[in-house]
Amino acid sequence: MDSATWEAGEGVFLETTAAAERVFGLPETIEFIDGICQDKTLLSSTYVWGEFRRTFLYDTIICHTVFVNSLERQEDFATALKRLPRFEKFLYKPRKLRRALDVIARLHETPFESLKEAIQRLENDIRYTLKQLFFRGLQSPLLKGAGCRMTAESPIETVPPASGSYSTFKLPSKCTQKERPACGIISFWKERMEDLEAVANMKIPSSTKKNIRTELEEFRKAAQVILEGKPIEVYGKRCYAKMADTIICLECPPGVPILSSNQNHYRPLCQTLRRLDPICFRP
Repeated sequence: MDSATWEAGEGVFLETTAAAERVFGLPETIEFIDGICQDKTLLSSTYVWGEFRRTFLYDTIICHTVFVNSLERQEDFATALKRLPRFEKFLYKPRKLRRALDVIARLHETPFESLKEAIQRLENDIRYTLKQLFFRGLQSPLLKGAGCRMTAESPIETVPPASGSYSTFKLPSKCTQKERPACGIISFWKERMEDLEAVANMKIPSSTKKNIRTELEEFRKAAQVILEGKPIEVYGKRCYAKMADTIICLECPPGVPILSSNQNHYRPLCQTLRRLDPICFRP
């Protein structure tokens, strides 16, 4: 899709938080997003879909695993819920636990009677439903930009049961600097050196809160490292974490606003990269 064909007002680009809130958000948040998206062409990218998979789909898989383990102990739903925050993948990780609670809350949108039924619904979400909800109303195909390996539509792996009768699931392992994959991220940055330089020299207002300033300074450092010509630094967390918001900004067509709950990152980035001011909301 040629981004130059899009004019302001025609479309809106769903960043990862907006795509997730359409599925898991509070009623008033979903209503706000639906209002913004009404009569607009909804755009998103393969990179955003990859982020959604690495967050909510991944955490749904963890919830499913915890519930299966609890069912094998012949426990009820309440006990399974107690095990969630104590599970090693969620322990001392409040953001992951919050997403897990959103996953479980969505199950209750339609009443169910047993832990077994909850497991079946989670399995349906993993196999089908979350993908259907993510792609609801989106222009197809998704925009492609970074060519990150993690955005590939790699299959969810089924893990046969060690005991009992329920299989569990896992996503392919994350990209790391040690195992550099064959992807297009190097070419992506070579074509956008001016944008990297802009981020590396991004001005951070003095009024910026300390924690946000630290995060924006990390963006500048990450861009500078890539500019210094260290190819291995492009991969791993430098790509899918520290530079993720920058990549999404550059994947979004210049004449289309980004819809996001993360105004602390996207407002300064869009200004630095000469993009439209994002449409921001509180989840």
